[in-house]
Amino acid sequence: MAAPIGPETFENIVTQITERIGDADVKNEVAAFAKSIKTNRPRDVGQEQAESWLDWAKGNKNLKIVSFPIPVGILPKECPSGELLDVKVQSRGPDDAIYDKYQKIRQRVARGNCFLHINKGEQRGSRLVLYGLKKFTGGLGDDDDRDRGDNHTWQRYFTKPMDSVSRIVATMKANGEAAHLSCINLCGRMLICAGSKNVHMLFRTREDIKRYHGDRFRIASEICEVIMDILEAMEPSEKDRLLQFLAVTGYTAIFEILSPDHQHVENLSHLPGNMLQFITWTSPDLDPASESQLCTVPPHIGIEIARALGLATVDYSILPVSDVESHMTQIRQGYQYEGEVLYFLDENSSVMGLLKKKTIWYIICRAIREKVRAAATAKLKHASTFSMGAVIKKMETRLNDIQTWLGLEEDTLAAWKVLGVGFLKWSMTGVDAGSVRPDVVADKFPVLWKKYLEESGSTDKINQHFHEPPDVDGGEVLSASSPADEEGTSSS
Repeated sequence: MAAPIGPETFENIVTQITERIGDADVKNEVAAFAKSIKTNRPRDVGQEQAESWLDWAKGNKNLKIVSFPIPVGILPKECPSGELLDVKVQSRGPDDAIYDKYQKIRQRVARGNCFLHINKGEQRGSRLVLYGLKKFTGGLGDDDDRDRGDNHTWQRYFTKPMDSVSRIVATMKANGEAAHLSCINLCGRMLICAGSKNVHMLFRTREDIKRYHGDRFRIASEICEVIMDILEAMEPSEKDRLLQFLAVTGYTAIFEILSPDHQHVENLSHLPGNMLQFITWTSPDLDPASESQLCTVPPHIGIEIARALGLATVDYSILPVSDVESHMTQIRQGYQYEGEVLYFLDENSSVMGLLKKKTIWYIICRAIREKVRAAATAKLKHASTFSMGAVIKKMETRLNDIQTWLGLEEDTLAAWKVLGVGFLKWSMTGVDAGSVRPDVVADKFPVLWKKYLEESGSTDKINQHFHEPPDVDGGEVLSASSPADEEGTSSS
C-alpha cells in the first residue's frame, strides 16, 4: 500500500503554487486558505462514509446508481477487479423538480457522484473518487431547462439569509458541458478519474480511455482525451504537481468543455479543438459537519490555485454588495456571451449561495434555437401535416413567456420576434433544401444564426429595454438549515 504524502510534501506543493501568483494580497489569501485544507483523509472513515451514503442512495427512489466494471489492466495488481458507480438524480426530463423539492438531495447529491468499489483484497470496499458541483439555479430564464416556477426558487439553495453576504465573486459562465477531474493514489498507482456530468472513467493512459466502449462514454471519452492533451502539454514536474494536489486533497476540479463541434449559443468556431475551462474545486465530504458553505474553496482563491497549477480558467471579478443589483442589470444587457455565475460570500469568505444570471441575448437565442430544432424535426417527420403558422405561434408564445419572466418592454420583444420568426422561416427553407437538419441546429446553431443574420442584413445587437420583476416573496431566503422536506425514500 502506498504511503500517504507527508505534510512537508504538501507544503512544498503549496509553496510552488504561491510562488506562481504575482499579486501579493492574493498570494497571502491563497497561503492562508491552504492551511485549512484537509489532506490524507483516513481511508476507513472515507470508506464508512461512502458505504453509508450508497446505502442511503440505494433506498431513495429519486436516485439512480449505474455501475460499470473497470476494464482489465487499469487497476493495480493488488486490486484484481472493481467497478465505478455513478449516482445521479433519476427523473423524467430535467432534474430541477427533484432538487427543488427535496432538501436532503440538495445537500448530499452533487451533479456528479462517482465511487470506486474494489471487490476483494486489502483495498476491498467503496470510496468516493469524484464529487461534482452541488446543484444551484437562477430565476426563470436563467436555467435552460426551467420553464415554470418563480423568480425566487434560487434562494432555496442558499444556506444563509441575504443580509449575511459580505461580498460577491462573479465568474464568467462558460457555454459548454460539465466536465470533472480527480486523481487517487491506489497502491502506489496514480489513477485519474474524469468524465462528464454523470458518466466517469478511471484511467492512466489514452489506451485506457479506449477500453471504455459504448455510446454512454462518448462525451466522457472526449473530456478524458482533452485532459490527456493538457497533461501531456505540461512539464513532467507540472503534471506531477497537479495530480499530487488532487490526490492529497481529494478535490475534484470542475470544468466546462468548450467544443467547436458542439456549439450551443455562443460561437466557438474560432477554437482549434476541444478545450477545458476550470470553474471551481469541490471536496469529498459526503456528510460535511456544516451545511454553511456550498463550495470547498472560495471561487477566486480556487481560480488562482488552478492557474498556478497550469489550468485555463474562467475570468472573475470581486464586487461589493452595494454593486450587485447594477451588476446583474449589466449582465442582462450583455451581448454574445451566456452570462455569469455569482458566488455570495459571508464574512468568513464561505460561499453561502450561488446564482446564475444570463444575458437576455443568450436566453432568447437559446429559446429560438430550441423552437427551430423542434420545427425542423417536425417538418422532416410529418411533412404532410407540418404547419408554419403553428410553429410560428409556438415561437411567439415562448418569447411572450420570456417577456413576462424578464420584464421586456414591447419594442424589445417585437425586435426579437422579427428575428426569431425570420430565422425560423429561413431554416425551414434550409430543411426543404437539405442544408439544415435538427442535429445541425443543435450542434452548430451559432454558425447558422450568423449566416442568417448576414444573408438577411439583420443584427441581433438589440437594445434590451426591460424592468425585471421583483421576487414574489420580497427576497426571503429559504435556508438549507430549515426543516427537512420529504426525501422520497422507498419502502424497500
